[in-house]
Amino acid sequence: MAALGATLLPALALTLAAAWRFDFLVDDAFISFRYARHLAQGHGLVWNLGESPPVEGFSNFLWVLACAAFERLGLEPMVASRIASTASALALTWLVGRAIAARSASSGRARLWSTLMFAALPPIGVWATGGLETMSFALSVFGCFEALSRPGERRTWSAPASLWAAAAVLLRADGFVWIAIALAAAAFARLRAGASARERASALRPVLTTAIVAACVCAAYVSWRHSYFGEWGPNTARVKVHLGLVALERGAKYVASLGLAVLSVPLALGGAAWVLRRDSTGLAAPALLAVALASAYVALVGGDWMMMHRMLVPALPFAALGAAAWLSSLRSNAAANVGGASLVVLGLAPGFDLHLAPRALRETCHFRWGQEYRSEHEVWRKGVVDIAEWIDIGRALALHTQPGESMVLGNIGAFGYFPENLVVYDTHGLTNKAPLQPASTDGRGMPGHDYKVDMGAFAALAPTYLNARIVPRSDPFGGIPASWRETGPEGRIQPNAQALARFEFLLRELDPAQGFAPESALLLIKHRR
Repeated sequence: MAALGATLLPALALTLAAAWRFDFLVDDAFISFRYARHLAQGHGLVWNLGESPPVEGFSNFLWVLACAAFERLGLEPMVASRIASTASALALTWLVGRAIAARSASSGRARLWSTLMFAALPPIGVWATGGLETMSFALSVFGCFEALSRPGERRTWSAPASLWAAAAVLLRADGFVWIAIALAAAAFARLRAGASARERASALRPVLTTAIVAACVCAAYVSWRHSYFGEWGPNTARVKVHLGLVALERGAKYVASLGLAVLSVPLALGGAAWVLRRDSTGLAAPALLAVALASAYVALVGGDWMMMHRMLVPALPFAALGAAAWLSSLRSNAAANVGGASLVVLGLAPGFDLHLAPRALRETCHFRWGQEYRSEHEVWRKGVVDIAEWIDIGRALALHTQPGESMVLGNIGAFGYFPENLVVYDTHGLTNKAPLQPASTDGRGMPGHDYKVDMGAFAALAPTYLNARIVPRSDPFGGIPASWRETGPEGRIQPNAQALARFEFLLRELDPAQGFAPESALLLIKHRR
């Protein structure tokens, strides 16, 4: 254990450093935070207070419960969620190292370099914070595999594996898919140790019992969901998952874009495939199987819009196992050091927006259709800037809106979290069940945003506001649509008569003492009645 700890210390330090470097919050995390706050206040799992029946606009039940616990304890979810996620990242790094150590005890270099390779991956650094369940979910999926695949483990039932599986099923709506992947990989690892049919059957028993536990937990949650929300499936799946050839094309590009951006992953998997038949660790086959199944699943559902390949994060620990299998097969220490250092450098580079693959090649796998191509680092940087602005707008809305007022939005997270009594309707339909329509005429939209709610569906709700922005006092209307504005007699931009007939443009001064930029104001665009 002491030797393992000494080997893993550099990887743990790198994981912590990456979490600090990429520290951020994603807007979707505030959706979970709002549900959690309402639960902690005794209103139940509702998005808008008083809604009946409630809408399951989240896909991370157990994470929402954890955030509600933070609220009840007086902890700020924006901080506590990131601390919990970073702790999960450190625990996952440790588990990866332990899984490798159990099967490559004679190769300290393989253990060192493969865990460093994992810690260096930009998706791990980014999603070690973010505010979502991503890292805790990845920990649960890999924890289930690690508990089942330990050499010499002969118990019929593995309590740790069952607990990890139950956590994964409750942490994310598609947790049952990822646990199936982990169980398949664990079965491969265990079958390798059995010589006879009887031994192989015995080896599979803990996998089967874990599958039964996961299935029971999943069935119990689905039954509870139906009793509480009136639906068998989450509303997020209705909105985001639309299978077909177009989704498969985009999902395949999503998966391929990870390989082109983070070259350490295909190198590690290629090395695992190269040594598959002579693999002494038993890690190559389960690693390749898990990554292949995960890639197929993510491609099938069309990928995800969030930065740094969030949906593939649970597959990355298995890529590190593939790296360990490859490095363990190298006969010389020099070769292992060169191979391991290459994996680390190739993993770190995209975290600084450095790429060996030409941008033109990476653009061929552009999957955020409807938006210009950006590298994942660029998308992360934009997300950092955007969420800072949206948090300020949310805080301003909390100061300048009244209970019962409402707004229709596309980015509902931070806008909806801070003003507790503002009713927020989602144009993407995550938190409301209004009918959906295609977001683009050719069906080639953003991952998870293929459909939107017809704005006519909100007309009967008579929303108070169309939108809100923080603007400079000196030029408050410069950012409104060109068709709404005109140049006034003093050369200043102002709303035109057509816009004024439909909306009121309300300016509310913001106090720098409350953390707002000097000389800024909140622009509220209000529907005229």
